[in-house]
Amino acid sequence: CGACTEGRRVMGWLTETGRVVAIEADAVWVEADRSSACGKCAARAGCGHGALAALLQQGKGRVRAISGADLTVAQCELGDEVTICIPEATLLSGTLLIYGLPLLLATGAALLFAGSGDLASALAFCLGLLGSFAILRWLSTSAAMTLPGVTEPTLSAKQLPSSSGLLAKS
Repeated sequence: CGACTEGRRVMGWLTETGRVVAIEADAVWVEADRSSACGKCAARAGCGHGALAALLQQGKGRVRAISGADLTVAQCELGDEVTICIPEATLLSGTLLIYGLPLLLATGAALLFAGSGDLASALAFCLGLLGSFAILRWLSTSAAMTLPGVTEPTLSAKQLPSSSGLLAKS
């Protein structure tokens, strides 16, 4: 994602700046401040995500990022400020999978048992919902399963350390 630049949303890519908190052989874990994204969102007043994130994780989110065109995992050290990029299509595909699959399976199960009465239809809806959650859990833990259109975030840039001590005062 060579077109990504710090703090900006580039067409087709979403960017976020965070601090490297763990390093693996092929990826780094980056901790980003979720409250910065919530502050930019137009729906922040009507959305409980920011409040829930603050309650559960104090506004911090960890993301696994792989090497990008401009920055590799080998160039990163613990504590480095880096910019990560993720394609918009990945966000849209993930959202469709997480919200669409449970709704589709639950509704399909309810419609399948619609002729058996309201109680059977409601029970089928619940079982379809639970089944879809089990499928999503299996997909998220299965290392062999790679979903089409869903890619991991990539490293884009490394922020230079603040040089406040190098500036001369007049």
